[in-house]
Amino acid sequence: MNPAFSIIWIITEKVLMIQCRLREMMAERSRDERRRITYDVILANTGISKSTLSRMSSDKEGRIGVEVMNRLCQYFDCQPGDLFVYVKETS
Repeated sequence: MNPAFSIIWIITEKVLMIQCRLREMMAERSRDERRRITYDVILANTGISKSTLSRMSSDKEGRIGVEVMNRLCQYFDCQPGDLFVYVKETS
């Protein structure tokens, strides 16, 4: 990998980051329903694969389709802005 590209990538990652709040949404729903909400529960209700959910919750999913966001918003009864937040890191 080109060293200049590495430096630019690191700088870009620090300045701009969209974070998925899937884990927080799962925890909140677990508290509300007094039962554990797992990827299996979400899969059964939305059809979204466990691997997609896992990548989303660890912020490793680069692209998230509108249909996936729609299903999650329906399941959690929320808006897209509740699932994703923009975080600007300070140096």
